[in-house]
Amino acid sequence: MPRRESPLDQGDGPLLRFAGDLRALRERAGTPPYRQLAVRAHCSAASLSVAAGGRRLPSLAVTLAYVQACGGDVREWQHRWQLLAAELAADTAARRRAQDAGRAPYPGAVAFEAADAERFFGREALLDRLVALLSERRLVVLVGPSGVGKSSLVRAGLLARLDGGAAGGPREGPSVGSAVGPSAGSAVGWDRGTGGGARGGRATGGAVPVALLTPGERPMEAYALALARLGQRAGEARRGVDPVLVVDQAEELRTRCRDAAERDRFLDALVASAADPGAGGAAQGPVRCRVVLVVRSDQGAALLAEHPALAAACRDAVLAVGRPAPDELRRAITEPALRSGCTVEGALLAVLISAAAQQPGALPLLSSALLETWRRRSGNALTLAGFQATGGFEGALARTAEALYGGLGAEDREQARAVFLRLSGEAAPGGGEGARKPVGRAEFDDPGVPAVLERMVRARLVVLDRGTVELAHHVLPQAWPRLRDWLAEGREVLGDQRRLTEAARIWNAADRDPELLFRGARLEQLRRGVAAGELTPAGVERAFLAAAVRTAAADRRRSRRQSLAVAGLAAAGGALLTLAGGSRMRRAWRH
Repeated sequence: MPRRESPLDQGDGPLLRFAGDLRALRERAGTPPYRQLAVRAHCSAASLSVAAGGRRLPSLAVTLAYVQACGGDVREWQHRWQLLAAELAADTAARRRAQDAGRAPYPGAVAFEAADAERFFGREALLDRLVALLSERRLVVLVGPSGVGKSSLVRAGLLARLDGGAAGGPREGPSVGSAVGPSAGSAVGWDRGTGGGARGGRATGGAVPVALLTPGERPMEAYALALARLGQRAGEARRGVDPVLVVDQAEELRTRCRDAAERDRFLDALVASAADPGAGGAAQGPVRCRVVLVVRSDQGAALLAEHPALAAACRDAVLAVGRPAPDELRRAITEPALRSGCTVEGALLAVLISAAAQQPGALPLLSSALLETWRRRSGNALTLAGFQATGGFEGALARTAEALYGGLGAEDREQARAVFLRLSGEAAPGGGEGARKPVGRAEFDDPGVPAVLERMVRARLVVLDRGTVELAHHVLPQAWPRLRDWLAEGREVLGDQRRLTEAARIWNAADRDPELLFRGARLEQLRRGVAAGELTPAGVERAFLAAAVRTAAADRRRSRRQSLAVAGLAAAGGALLTLAGGSRMRRAWRH
């Protein structure tokens, strides 16, 4: 007789429950001996036994082999394994956070700060361009979609370089020479140096006074506080050095500040502070400074259009930030690990670069995944197995999306569902596996939707770029079970939505030609979908449907008038025929 399986340890932890459920699955399959199970699973009996032992998490491959050999649902158990791996990874990370404080080579999902300059790599060339532009112009605009590292560039890159290597010592690279001096429009002695690096060496004449603000709901208050800090630091610095004011997340001027007059005053003050005294201008505030305005690309054009003085001040001084190139990603991944005495396994590096290069807003997720992988390192090596044990990108995405959805109210959840379904729709031609076609920003202007969209952006699930919106991660529809279920439930409705969207776009582009409107059965099907709450037309789509309904009503009225006219003519013709027939009969009687 086969030896009885050892009982599980006492307790009710997630690993013990997982092992207990594996054993229950084996019992339902008739409790085959592990040797027999190993033949079915093409796996060693010892590995299968350990998988149900409850002492440690088995690999995903062994788990699925066990489940398949016992006739279980492989997809369900794969999802369970990913959730358990993520939960155990979170527990392990929590235990190690106190030990890891100050030693981790990656910041996680948050932006790099100035104190993180020693582990900020990959953007050296872009930082050099920003430094050079700021040496020539007094007001520079840094623009790019969400999730490409704009905040990290100015915080751990520019601010660290301007402070002259005061914290943590210099790194080889371009340095600040006489920095931003009094001559207004000209290059003012920035020492280019050689090589790369965020900190870029020590300033030859002392650190440049810097201050950073985010506008929030009351940008003028934030501006006053930043100027006070800047004035104090400018007083401590050597004379002839222009301070630098960095305005990060300037899109908040449009997404959080509801007072248009205060927004205008804030931008007026920025332009005045950065005015060129050599051209007859004079800063109206207490501190004359150079300004770097960091704004998301979906809001940048609107901000400049609203404020012509700002647009004039930054003409030819706009620097675009895009996705990092593969070589930049490689440096961003490997250099911080090397600085902390660790290595990155080649297989892991290849997976991370391939995944991040295909996603429009992958940097926060990449940094978060690297931090969790570092916490599960094997010795001093970051490995692919450790990355997979955290749940990988998919596990992190699913947790982030579920946390966002769980924090919404009932009405906002419905709007979030509609947004996610719309963004998960039409595949992008030639965009690679899973890539979705960006959707026009105008399709998300319904009441309440912009606020929900902004929360998605802050959660790094959605990217806004100029006039378009798209998922930050193409794998989200597969990684998030809730979205996957929504898509499976509404395939026919999604087809109707895509057809409506495309038809509305063509109609609008053709000057709203009435001949392109839906009629008959197609229109009625869409109207039923809208009435049932299955379809959520937005913007041009609503106008398209309204025009189609009006045209259909007009067609019906015209048809009724034509029918009445035909009926009238028929009646008149009948009367004439009757009269004519009566005349002939009377003539016949006379004869």
